[in-house]
Amino acid sequence: MSLYFLDSNVISELWKKEPSPAVTAWLGSSEWLIPVVVIAEIQEGAEACPSLVRREEISHKLADFLREFSTLVMDWDSETALVWAKLKHSSEVKRQPQALWDSLIEAMAIRHTASIASRNINDFRHAKVLNPWTGEERANYQN
Repeated sequence: MSLYFLDSNVISELWKKEPSPAVTAWLGSSEWLIPVVVIAEIQEGAEACPSLVRREEISHKLADFLREFSTLVMDWDSETALVWAKLKHSSEVKRQPQALWDSLIEAMAIRHTASIASRNINDFRHAKVLNPWTGEERANYQN
């Protein structure tokens, strides 16, 4: 069984009133971890909300999620930093620039020989990516 790192859109799907049955089923049957940078990405998004109510809602949902799944958080380390720097200057990223959060998640996945679970499979250049909504997979080239 493959190990997956969750992108923020998979986590936020769980917070919907009616989350996708495909996503919840996939989460229940897969081995996954939460990259620490995804926590930062979600909290940064919350802090950017102009609405205090929405900001607090996201922050509370994230805190509840972390209480339940704190043992599944994967930390950033020095090896991941080295992988990130190499990937940041790869020909794939030079051809098609990548958002910072996605590049950090991808470096963690490559470092730990994991795949990424995300609705946005085109945001990643090197790691294998699975869309849990559709089951679509993309095997990118790992450096």
